[in-house]
Amino acid sequence: MASHHATKPDPELAPLMESLPNPPLTYSAALEASRQQYKMIFIEISRGHQRLHLPSDASYVTEDHNIPVEEGDIAVRCYRPVANEEDTFPLLFWTHGGGWLFGDLDSDDYYLKYLAVSLRIVIVNVDYRLAPEYPFPAGLNDCYTALRWSVYNSRRIRADLSKGFIVAGQSVGANFTAVLSHRAKEDHIFTQHPITGQALQMPVTVHPDAVPEELKDKMTAFEQNAKTGSILLSSHMRDYYDMLQAPPADPELSPLLQPSFRGLPPAYVQVCGLDPVRDDGIAYTEKLKAAGVPTMCDVYPGAPHCFQLVFPDTNIAKKLDEDLLKGIRWLLARAPMTQ
Repeated sequence: MASHHATKPDPELAPLMESLPNPPLTYSAALEASRQQYKMIFIEISRGHQRLHLPSDASYVTEDHNIPVEEGDIAVRCYRPVANEEDTFPLLFWTHGGGWLFGDLDSDDYYLKYLAVSLRIVIVNVDYRLAPEYPFPAGLNDCYTALRWSVYNSRRIRADLSKGFIVAGQSVGANFTAVLSHRAKEDHIFTQHPITGQALQMPVTVHPDAVPEELKDKMTAFEQNAKTGSILLSSHMRDYYDMLQAPPADPELSPLLQPSFRGLPPAYVQVCGLDPVRDDGIAYTEKLKAAGVPTMCDVYPGAPHCFQLVFPDTNIAKKLDEDLLKGIRWLLARAPMTQ
């Protein structure tokens, strides 16, 4: 896989990456300080850029809802375009990134408002509980509960699932997205209301200690990109996995290990070439295609993990955002009502 996806830094990104401070090798020693740093670097920078592209307040509606879960409740934030009372829209269910340790409803808030208006869709953004305070599988179960809530409350939030029902996420949010798609195959509610597409941005799909023997020679990115990019290091991923406290070979942590990919919804995947989890996305794409799942994958050579959050004004970041819109539209075009 490595031979096809150059790790030479993108020429526009290279000097920008050089300007970043050296990240800590781990985050576990000072978690709260790390959470503040994450918010400053990954959220505030991207929000500053996205603020320039926010649709007018009159063009969308947001509503927050609380959902009961085991040992408490979580919040979801729903976005929809302003329209006539009888109008309904496709649904996109979003799970944010952040290594299972970072992030909240505000992480992608501006971007989701933009997506809701641009794509004319309803979006449900879930505030799942974070590790290590809530270890595996708490966050995953929160997302699944919220996904089922979205189906049961689709009329309330003005969604018509026959127009499109997409699950989407970024980084570990894409990990949740992949696992939710597998779980849903065995759940009667999703037999009646099938997920019609999945969008995976830089997905995390297998623990490095659980890579199948037959893929070890191909999946080299975790070592090759261990200290490149200055955004996500392999040591960070080790830290995240350790604090999540999940068995490495559990398919609900490592969806690449799921026994069957048949019957999964069509997928759109985005992969970064200078990313420790690059081959997670490539290998997962190949599994989907081998199972006959309609799949599109865009690769961004020389780009580090989630670079668009830190360098949003670069041409390659703009391309990634444009490609995501195209990918979601491609998934929506495959929904039952549009066939």
